[in-house]
Amino acid sequence: MRTLRIKKQKCIGVILGMSVLLAACGTSSTNNQELFGYVPPKTKDVSQALIADPATNTPFSFIAAPNELLIAYFGYTHCPDLCPTTLVNIKNAKKKMGELAARVDLAMITVDPNRDTKDVLPRYLASLSDRFHALIPSDDEELRRAEEFFQTSSSVTVTGDKVEVVHSGTAYVIDDKGVVVVEWPFGIDANSMAHDLTVLLNKKVKAT
Repeated sequence: MRTLRIKKQKCIGVILGMSVLLAACGTSSTNNQELFGYVPPKTKDVSQALIADPATNTPFSFIAAPNELLIAYFGYTHCPDLCPTTLVNIKNAKKKMGELAARVDLAMITVDPNRDTKDVLPRYLASLSDRFHALIPSDDEELRRAEEFFQTSSSVTVTGDKVEVVHSGTAYVIDDKGVVVVEWPFGIDANSMAHDLTVLLNKKVKAT
């Protein structure tokens, strides 16, 4: 049986770094319209990033439906900490949003496709979300191309019966033009997520 061992130093580095970022982004906010997540200073268009969607047998493009938002997350089902914590926070955030939650979609891209098969990944997400896309890269090149658009990276190393996975803990909120409007580094809580999503969705209502 394979055992999983995460590279602790890298994960700890991500968490500590994100904690500093959280302090800059959230705790000093006095305007209730200000986002708690990180807003990219330059437009990050991910609309051309494509990942295979086994449910439809077509490439999935990272563009939210009109007047909705799409949350994209790179992770894997065997993750012991970053992934379940983030996905549970997203689930709880939607519970806090009332009717607005129906306008929030979720796409998880596995960085461990050898273990996260078309039977495994959807079952995992079904326990965490009522609406989702379980995306499994058809090959490593497809994953790397998508990661370039999001400016992230991951790695899986197999040594004997040990599997080492390194990945970012960031979740990306994408609008209906395929632009990342806010990023949530690991550690942002459900209340902050719900706040950001509500602000962004209300802005869309005012714009229309």
